[in-house]
Amino acid sequence: MTKSEIYLNKVYMVLMNKYGVDAADREISDLAWYINTGRAYPKFLQRLCAQKPFVIARILHKGGSTDEVIKNLKKRLLLKE
Repeated sequence: MTKSEIYLNKVYMVLMNKYGVDAADREISDLAWYINTGRAYPKFLQRLCAQKPFVIARILHKGGSTDEVIKNLKKRLLLKE
């Protein structure tokens, strides 16, 4: 497993414990898609994995479209659009 996959699992566990399996599946999907399609560049992944999983889980739980979720993550990670 890669570092980003391990991190996604940690975020998923936080979401699952707090909001349930259905919500966790739905909310992790945008981030997993962004990473697995190769759109996430190394700096994004590095800063993402440096965050506490519950912080990222909170952003994912706020929801919105895929673009809005990724935009909010980039804002939290202090990355330009």
